[in-house]
Amino acid sequence: MKRLCLLFLIIVIFSCAEKGTEKIYQGKLEELLLEDFSLEKDSLTRGFTNLRVLTDSDNEYLVYPRSARSVKGTSYIFLNLKTSEIEQEITIPSESPDAMSGGGYYLPISPDKILAVNRKGWTAAYDSKGSKLSELKSELNLSSTLESLVMAETKRGMMYFQHPYIQIGQNPSHFNTISKNTGPGEMRSSFPLDFKSWLTRINVQTGEIENSDFGIPDGYEVFEGDVTATQLLGAYDEKRGVYALAWPYSEELYVLEGLNLQKKVIPKSTITFNFLPSEIIPVGEMWTAWTLPKEASANVFLLYDSYRDLNIRCSKIKESGTGETKFERTKHYILSIYSGEWEPKENTFLTSKQS
Repeated sequence: MKRLCLLFLIIVIFSCAEKGTEKIYQGKLEELLLEDFSLEKDSLTRGFTNLRVLTDSDNEYLVYPRSARSVKGTSYIFLNLKTSEIEQEITIPSESPDAMSGGGYYLPISPDKILAVNRKGWTAAYDSKGSKLSELKSELNLSSTLESLVMAETKRGMMYFQHPYIQIGQNPSHFNTISKNTGPGEMRSSFPLDFKSWLTRINVQTGEIENSDFGIPDGYEVFEGDVTATQLLGAYDEKRGVYALAWPYSEELYVLEGLNLQKKVIPKSTITFNFLPSEIIPVGEMWTAWTLPKEASANVFLLYDSYRDLNIRCSKIKESGTGETKFERTKHYILSIYSGEWEPKENTFLTSKQS
């Protein structure tokens, strides 16, 4: 089988040999790959996003969404990682009595069940045929006004289920320059620096909710006008029952028990990160893009490996090359592997060039 996606291979299949504890081992990509794995993209799959690995009984599945084949909606594919075969496909309709009113965010739990929540506060459960098993109105009520818009964050590990709670993130960034006469590159955004409800847990049995009550890392105020700074990422450590929350532009991690801040951690690294706000660039006649400067660093994803009790963080170090846009430049990444207690184990350096 041929290698297809570098980051996907790292996420799903890697090894971490013990190299001693005197210093952080500087590894190479070849040492991470145990075997080749292929994930084929068909005409219904625009791209592989929001990949999840689920364990059910003795099977381990890679789960990802794609367009439904026969109805309007989304299918969730359960690919058995042992056989590389698609073992289950659950289709959630967007138009039918089973659809979530106003759309929804979906969380595959097993090949037989998918949970859903939407910004209006409704939660639902679906069976293997995409039929709605139950529905409940919760206390969740995200602000929808342009002046204080709060979006739900469900990707990058922000959405997960720990019975009886389903967790989602809140993203308070909103546009603060909205005008018919707004020109290219003039659209601005911000988030309230005193915002604390970054995470919300919904009890799917009672509809009750609880919100987090912690602020941004020290020095994060510099990113107030960066719409990408509030796209947080996290990973749940089922062994310790804690959740690690990462900020895109900070080395500081928050370790939470439930939604309570247990401690803040800055994992050791051999790299000096250079976190900078995104540059606001005009696009077309009226749009704005937020693009990191060429020399800027950013955290990309955070994972927890329950089999080896390891925390894995991937960060972009910088970009290089003479390309005028980020798509034409070479990206340099570091894959940092830590113990479950955030002791440094290994660093692996990666590069990726758009072709």
